[in-house]
Amino acid sequence: MARKKNNTFVCQNCGQSYPKWQGQCATCGEWNTLIEEFDEPARDGTIKFKTTAGIDHGICQSLDAIESERTARIPSGIDSFDDLIGGGIVPGGITLIGGEPGVGKSTFMMQLASRLAVNLKPIVYISGEESLTQIKLRANRLRVANEKDIFLISEQNLESSLSCVLSCLPKLLIVDSIQTVFTPHLESAPGSVAQVRESAAAITKFGKDRGLPVFIIGHVTKEGAIAGPKVLEHIVDSVLYFEGELTSQFRILRVFKNRFGSTGEVVVFQMTEKGLLPVLNPSDLFVNRNRENSPGVSIVSLLEGSRAILAELQTLVTQSFLSMPRRVVSGLDSNRLNLVLAVLEKHAGFKFYNKDVFANVAGGLRLGEPGGDLGLALALVASIRDLSIPRDLLPIGELTLSGEIRPVSGIERRVSEGKRFGFSRFLLPENSEFNDLSLKILKVKTIKEAIEVVFPATDNS
Repeated sequence: MARKKNNTFVCQNCGQSYPKWQGQCATCGEWNTLIEEFDEPARDGTIKFKTTAGIDHGICQSLDAIESERTARIPSGIDSFDDLIGGGIVPGGITLIGGEPGVGKSTFMMQLASRLAVNLKPIVYISGEESLTQIKLRANRLRVANEKDIFLISEQNLESSLSCVLSCLPKLLIVDSIQTVFTPHLESAPGSVAQVRESAAAITKFGKDRGLPVFIIGHVTKEGAIAGPKVLEHIVDSVLYFEGELTSQFRILRVFKNRFGSTGEVVVFQMTEKGLLPVLNPSDLFVNRNRENSPGVSIVSLLEGSRAILAELQTLVTQSFLSMPRRVVSGLDSNRLNLVLAVLEKHAGFKFYNKDVFANVAGGLRLGEPGGDLGLALALVASIRDLSIPRDLLPIGELTLSGEIRPVSGIERRVSEGKRFGFSRFLLPENSEFNDLSLKILKVKTIKEAIEVVFPATDNS
């Protein structure tokens, strides 16, 4: 007698399952995201442990009995990308790349395949969302070399695709994207939580068993997280995210997980007609060395992984004629702006309750760490008083609710990048341990003291 299949309703946003359909997911709060999915029937009975001869058993070994394996990494041909992932591509490593639609994921993977195909051939590119003609047009636009060593498969059925891959014996596999392929063993539609989970597991096993490096492209939700179950990110070895405004020419590739290297590292790319080109010195693009003195503009040092990048922070404070003044931000957290405004009102005597405040990080970068708090506060003061921050001064520090300036991580790297860019004075927290006799270091304890140093005799009324 055939057993009935178990059907559950799974939220396509967070992966939570429910026994019956409901309009809103109780876990993530999203509406109309529950889709019916069919699971394999659970086996009856409990797990039985057998000790019969002839049965394969797991092997238990002590840690010192296991020999370390040193596998040579594969250079990608893009030095900045190799540095990002820890020195090159690891054989058998599974890498997941996510990002907004149009950010350049497929473009970058085609470029990567072109570079790798010089010494690593053949390469197979599975596409479940584009036809072979569309991929060919992109390759022509990017002027891809070694076309004869890159094989394309336009197929959504994962089993058919992997069977075809076996006939090519590739050295690298690219899947674009995990949300478009499916396994026929499940009745769920492509892109559902069950299909994404099973497809990712099948691809991972396929790559691990053969020592085949695999790159998987993943779609993202409107919140910016990779769509599908969270287990998708746990299965793979590395998770990379493309960030950047679609209206900007700059893209940031960030490492969120890496079993073979450090996390938090970033590399900046510039989108051009020839594809994504790495930017060796991002500060030179985000900040103009010949900039004019402008009220409300501050240069801040952002720590992206192990790299310090200078960015231009622009603020505008104007008289508001609304009952509730506006707070408009781009490139930084609105809560961080409100915190800095509150500290300036409480501990420095500036009044923003009747002012519209606008803040923007130029170039599409994001101010996501507290190292730019001091620069943001000084930019707001400069805007409200119509003053300019000295061009040779770089402020670095975190602002606390008590109005104190605290040191942040990586001060040496931030100062070194500022020195390379031409800054000669650095405004640092008083309890910072950084000292350099060749530089003019100005140390302050509170935000009020910092304002007095940068803007002598400023009237706060």
